Amino acid sequence: MLILIESDAFYKKGDIVDAPFPYQEDSEEEKYRPVLILAPSLIKGGLICAFITSKSRKDGVIAISAKDFKEGMLSTDYESSYIQPSTLYTLNSKVIRKKYGTLKDEKLDEVVKVLVNLLQKQPESPPTSKAFERPKKPF
Repeated sequence: MLILIESDAFYKKGDIVDAPFPYQEDSEEEKYRPVLILAPSLIKGGLICAFITSKSRKDGVIAISAKDFKEGMLSTDYESSYIQPSTLYTLNSKVIRKKYGTLKDEKLDEVVKVLVNLLQKQPESPPTSKAFERPKKPF
């Protein structure tokens, strides 16, 4: 059961809203799902959002439950939902259907901290290929 809050067209950092999110990486199909608004984008009316799921299979996800909300909540069907700070996208605020609620500042700070750490992480070097190594010549 999803609990929705009627709201005006103004959304802010920390709001969790119902918006279209690409269903799969290679798909043009979209699915409406909860997303966390992290910031306005440089595009007028755009919002930078993080994906929310009911599954905790990935590393780096942040669990949220009813106690993490200032107002509203997501669903009573799940014990927790999970924010994936590593899965971001920009959406136009006009496509938002509803607002579920707003996260408490402490939980939002936790999400931002994980995202900042992710952005500051040094890239890993790809494994070197040994395909081009030649055997040493005998002397």
